[in-house]
Amino acid sequence: MSKMAKNSLQFMLARRLTVTVSIFWLAGSVLAGYSMYHEMQEAFDNSLVTTAYRYAPLIDDYLQRHDGGSAQEVLPSPAKGEIRTEDHGDGDGDEELGEDYLMYQVREGGGGLLLRSYNAQENPFEAPLIEGFYNEQDFRIYTAVLLGGTRIIQVAEPLEHRREALFESVMAQFLPIVLLIPAVIIGVIVALRRGLSPVLRVRDAIEERGEGNLQPLELDDAPEEISTIVTAVNRLMEKLDAALSAERTFTAHSAHELRTPIAAALAQTQRLVLELPEDHPGRIRARQTEESLKRLSRLSEKLLQLARAEAGVGTSPTGENQKLCATLGLVIDDLERVADGAGRIAFDARSATALSANIDHDAFAICMRNLIENALKHGSDQEKVMVEVIGSDTVRVSNAGDAVRPEDLDDLTSRFKRSNTKASGAGLGLSIVKTIVGNINGELTLHSPRPGKPDGFMAELRLHQS
Repeated sequence: MSKMAKNSLQFMLARRLTVTVSIFWLAGSVLAGYSMYHEMQEAFDNSLVTTAYRYAPLIDDYLQRHDGGSAQEVLPSPAKGEIRTEDHGDGDGDEELGEDYLMYQVREGGGGLLLRSYNAQENPFEAPLIEGFYNEQDFRIYTAVLLGGTRIIQVAEPLEHRREALFESVMAQFLPIVLLIPAVIIGVIVALRRGLSPVLRVRDAIEERGEGNLQPLELDDAPEEISTIVTAVNRLMEKLDAALSAERTFTAHSAHELRTPIAAALAQTQRLVLELPEDHPGRIRARQTEESLKRLSRLSEKLLQLARAEAGVGTSPTGENQKLCATLGLVIDDLERVADGAGRIAFDARSATALSANIDHDAFAICMRNLIENALKHGSDQEKVMVEVIGSDTVRVSNAGDAVRPEDLDDLTSRFKRSNTKASGAGLGLSIVKTIVGNINGELTLHSPRPGKPDGFMAELRLHQS
């Protein structure tokens, strides 16, 4: 049985139901014990009364045959262990029934002691010689007044015997409850697990989804209360999906429509730079325009990548692991052809032969391009950018340079968030990587400074394998 979290609905219901059942059970047992106490007292008192009046004719006959008796006469009565089942005609003859707890004294009207049972005290009881019950310190006594008050029979029972009988009866009632409470706890937990299984299935279905998965939840066998929640959640996700789709479509179309005019404007500007003489004052402004158009072109490219990432691009079309060594090599070769990456990337292709994951080649290329571009842009020119493949599912990209402040590290994957750097950029690269990694149930971990180094930055991409 799996451990339940203390703040879970299942744990709270199990605790409250168990406590409530236990309290009512114990309260019922206390009331039953209270009722049992009064019923036992009534039964014991009735036994005293019955004994007194049943002994009366026997004692009268005894006194007539023994000239009235005397205070020293003790009527024979079986001691403890002398009563056996054979005396009652059943049993095997060896079972003891125990001692006789009742005792009596026979007194004359004036209070003199005529007879007593073997287990009664030699001195007369302190109870008054009037009909009824009386409690001494250690005894419960019933006084029966007979023959017009000329003979009195007092039958007594030790209060310790009553307390012992009551204690044993209460224990016989409460001990099963103590043993049953754990069974009740287990039963409540099992019943709650089965009753809350639709809720747990909804929770698991939501937890298993990636950030971009807004498909409706399916739970056909859920009870009415849960199906209502599922329906409401599905409607909310439909509205959210429609809003996000509209936003992604607008972003993608806008970025796509901007690419052609930006490229045309950039080409014209570059041609203008070539045509203007070196000493022409417009040449500087033309180069500034060229740099601005290049930044705008890169931004439109990033917006297209972001739109694709938020559209759910990520997992392999076949649903199986893809060999990624060649894709990684192509990305690095392409980046080495540009000015920023020429001769600044260190990569051993032999370490990537085992690299594979359940990810689309295009999505993987977008991730690696953004990570390496980020390292080239913000890293130190004195050290190369290291691209390392660890095992078959992990890629690390690290660079030298100033360390990122710990308070800024977690925010780098947010949109348009940049560290304290003078390098150009829109702050979208790591956000795009995080979005794609979320689509494939992978993991992106950032370190600054680099592990084992006093400076720099490292991004570790752990891919999901099917």
